[in-house]
Amino acid sequence: MKKFRCIFLPLVVLIISFTLYPALAHRKPPQDCTPPKPKPPPQDEPKPKPPPQEEPKPKPPPKEEPKPKPPPKEEPKPKPPPKEDPKPKSPPQEDPKPKPPPQNPPEDPKPKPPKDNKPEPPQEPQKPTPFHDKYKGCFSSMYAFGDSYTDTGNAQFMGSLTISFSGSLSSPYGSTTFGKSSNRLCDGRLVLDFITDSLGLPVLPPYQSTSANFTSGANFAIAGCTTVANDLFSKFARLFLWKATPLGVWTQLEWYKKFQVDHLCKGLDQNGCQAKMKTALFWVGEIGINDYSRAVGSKIPLRSIAKSSVVYTTELVRTLIRNGAKNIVVQGLPPLGCLPLDISITPISIRDRSGCSQIVNAAVVIHNQILQAKLEILRKLFPDVTIIYADSWKAYYNIVNNAAKCKIRETRRTCCGASAAQDNLNFNLQSLCGSAGTSICDNPSQYISWDGIHPTESMNYHMTDQYINNGCCNPPFEQLMKKSAAV
Repeated sequence: MKKFRCIFLPLVVLIISFTLYPALAHRKPPQDCTPPKPKPPPQDEPKPKPPPQEEPKPKPPPKEEPKPKPPPKEEPKPKPPPKEDPKPKSPPQEDPKPKPPPQNPPEDPKPKPPKDNKPEPPQEPQKPTPFHDKYKGCFSSMYAFGDSYTDTGNAQFMGSLTISFSGSLSSPYGSTTFGKSSNRLCDGRLVLDFITDSLGLPVLPPYQSTSANFTSGANFAIAGCTTVANDLFSKFARLFLWKATPLGVWTQLEWYKKFQVDHLCKGLDQNGCQAKMKTALFWVGEIGINDYSRAVGSKIPLRSIAKSSVVYTTELVRTLIRNGAKNIVVQGLPPLGCLPLDISITPISIRDRSGCSQIVNAAVVIHNQILQAKLEILRKLFPDVTIIYADSWKAYYNIVNNAAKCKIRETRRTCCGASAAQDNLNFNLQSLCGSAGTSICDNPSQYISWDGIHPTESMNYHMTDQYINNGCCNPPFEQLMKKSAAV
């Protein structure tokens, strides 16, 4: 028993001590938990929270930042120009900027352009035409090339035209439709204007304008342009339209290539650019008109002028195709020998029965024949491209032979000009329309020729009607419209 007590008692003590130890261990942590007293510091931390309240105070400055936003509001004020805004057009100098403008018109209002005392493209004429919106929706844009029969202001903007064609406020050019100078060498609309109207597109702005909208297309045509090399140009018998040597057709190609990169296909991959090109119409107007008149009486054979003009016209078309063009209209030449200008410089001995210059018209016939043959070759090489030949020769004679029906009374005399001793044409190369001593007819719509070189708006209207409605296009113009509608 004693032994059992000796062993049992120490065991009990041990068990009790182990039992009490964890209790003591549990009590110690609460002593360690006394640090909750530091919780008051968290109460001190909320005190720093007032500083955050001081931080919101800086927020008022952001409110001051919106105040600068009013300037953008001042930018939209120039938004009126954006109508002309599309003028980021300093394309040649700042081409890439044009696309942003449509997104941020405020950046466009470049008041500087107005400082160039250069004429700006007129607003869309208000007079409706029978062609209005006839083919609306067939094409999303249009791009034009050519000379003074197609130019809507490039030569004017470059300040290259001679004084009589300079387009001052008192100039009779544009008077019939626009009521003021319209940057066109005509009393009103050109064939190009009637075509764009039929497509439901705005008038095409000249590429050289600094305040135009190129969204629906651009015009690269240059009045007075030549297809003759500079070294041969000095051999011409006479110069007119341009103050110095005019720009060549190749200049228009360079402008277009730059435009396609900086505007037309900017930001698009190859497929995107091609898709855009499919909905565009390319118009190649008459090319070489002025060279024939300049060469009459010189040592340069008119046949060589015909071949040179066609070579450049064909190369222009080929380049457009290589760059993605799918719909192209190419105008042939009208009988230039019947222009008062060419009649006046042609000896009576080589004029035909109607009084036109035989030598000039013979060269034009060659020009048109070669051009049509070349276009047929291109059709075979590029079967997926629609190339239409607009027969200006046929259209002209359809109008002359039905002058009474077209309400035209004068098929030879000039509406705006001055009389010359040798002919009753009211045309004098030394005193062109707009010069001192010239006069204007009472009713330009009854005349074919406006200034002896360029047709009247009335004639341009009838030519357009021949192209669209009277079978003067091969293949028919309507066929092109149906194809575009199917795309």
